[in-house]
Amino acid sequence: MASPEDSYQVHFDKCRHVAVGRGMLRLALNPVVTIISTVLIWVFVLLCVVEPDYMLKGMNIAAFGWIPEVWTWFYILSQDVWIVVLLYVMAVSKYGNLKLGKDEDKPEYTFATWFSMLFSAGVAIGLFYYSVAEPVWHYKGWGGARWVHGVKGYGNDNEDATHALVVSWYHWGVHGWIPYTTMGAVLAIMTYRRGFPMTIRYVFWPLIGERCYGWMGDCVDILSIMTTIFGVCTSLGLGAMQINQGMQRLNHGFYRGTNYAIPNEEKYSTPSCGGTGQVCGEGKESYGVQVNVETQIVIIIIITVLATASVVSGLNRGIVNLSRVNFALGMSLLLMVLFLGETYFCLDSIVQAFGYYLWYILKISFHTDAFERLGGKDMGLGGAPDGKGGSDSWLSGWTIFYWGWWISWGPFVGTFLAKISKGRTLREFILGTLIVPSLYSFIWFGVFGAEGIRMQRMADASGVCSAAYAGNASLCTSSEEGQVSSKCAAYSSQYSTAYKESVGMGYTPDCVLDPAYHAGYGKCKEFAWTRYVAVGDMCVE
Repeated sequence: MASPEDSYQVHFDKCRHVAVGRGMLRLALNPVVTIISTVLIWVFVLLCVVEPDYMLKGMNIAAFGWIPEVWTWFYILSQDVWIVVLLYVMAVSKYGNLKLGKDEDKPEYTFATWFSMLFSAGVAIGLFYYSVAEPVWHYKGWGGARWVHGVKGYGNDNEDATHALVVSWYHWGVHGWIPYTTMGAVLAIMTYRRGFPMTIRYVFWPLIGERCYGWMGDCVDILSIMTTIFGVCTSLGLGAMQINQGMQRLNHGFYRGTNYAIPNEEKYSTPSCGGTGQVCGEGKESYGVQVNVETQIVIIIIITVLATASVVSGLNRGIVNLSRVNFALGMSLLLMVLFLGETYFCLDSIVQAFGYYLWYILKISFHTDAFERLGGKDMGLGGAPDGKGGSDSWLSGWTIFYWGWWISWGPFVGTFLAKISKGRTLREFILGTLIVPSLYSFIWFGVFGAEGIRMQRMADASGVCSAAYAGNASLCTSSEEGQVSSKCAAYSSQYSTAYKESVGMGYTPDCVLDPAYHAGYGKCKEFAWTRYVAVGDMCVE
């Protein structure tokens, strides 16, 4: 019978393992976990390569159909429960004073270095990717948000702006950090206080005991590896797309809807035609950096090489220093936007939104869009008779996506946080991995989000549009100087209903209920549609 107080090696030896080499070159691994997780990941990757459309369809059905319909209540409630548990643990001295390590152990890193590492591991790409995009998206009400005044029937744009910041804070505040803190705290206790190896299977020791050594433990480790891989791929993909887009804008000299760096030549009239989903017309050429898969693959390779070099160089040399540099660059950008923009407006927005957050957090943190997800009144499931309210897909595209994303990173970030937190008390750990990061995220989104909304308002008022503008193109104005960014004028409002119906462009046919869904109620059959892209001076299918 194994005891939890047994040494690391005793627990390790009880699991399936293979060891080769000696000393620094010794490699020990669990063959079952390694082989099965590798095979499953590569099968998934190959299926995505061979049958991308079918795989995308399947993932959409699972991510935006089955999971939101069946598990929304669990996603929403579980985050709230863990917040209560962790705040209780932090407040009660019996638990809060528990040392993650021996009673005499001291923290290995200063608080600043410790925070920079957990910042880099937990949210770095996400903060940069969503800091402006999410608040502006929520402010404009795109995707069917339920709180904008156009949907509610009361309120105004100013209230929508504040609410946009609050919703962004909800996704990036304590509810987001919960999986990291929970996983890291339990793993640190089991490793530093109970002597177990730092693997996810031993988190379940209090529940399944010695079954951790067998197939149950193997399943836990396999699942944690796969979720980590898919979570990292999501973040890496988002980061690569953002870097690619930013490189193109810099390369094209993009400013206020105009590409100033592109030569004034006819062949460059569609400079972005080399991007994904675009085609260069006859006699046309793409210019400079293009937003496409090839460029993003190169970016991912470079990031992977740098990350690998950081890992190989060790925690105390590579990761520590890289985290410091990363955090310093992020702070520099944050302070630059704060002090070069409307400083007092940003500070006012943060204070105002924080009050709204405290007032609104209980409501939003338990909201499941239960009635919105019944669909329209004609769907036959009891949708809103007045036709008002938010979209039935908003929650799955934002909150449920976020919780799944954060949870998928839980094993990886939780393990890393446990690794760098030896010698700290449980109260310090919760404070440093839950409360402080949330406050930092509030400041980050408060500055970038407020400035983003302000600049979006200025653009809307002056008729200035970017290539990503999602409104009516007829409202856009452009400078006569420089190369204006191309955009295919395929908006449905510019075509007759008969023409749209004939070609399936921007046209939504009458709803025919899907008999395979809820006995023929609640969902329309899917339909094919046509997308048009700019090729030279024409829009082609």
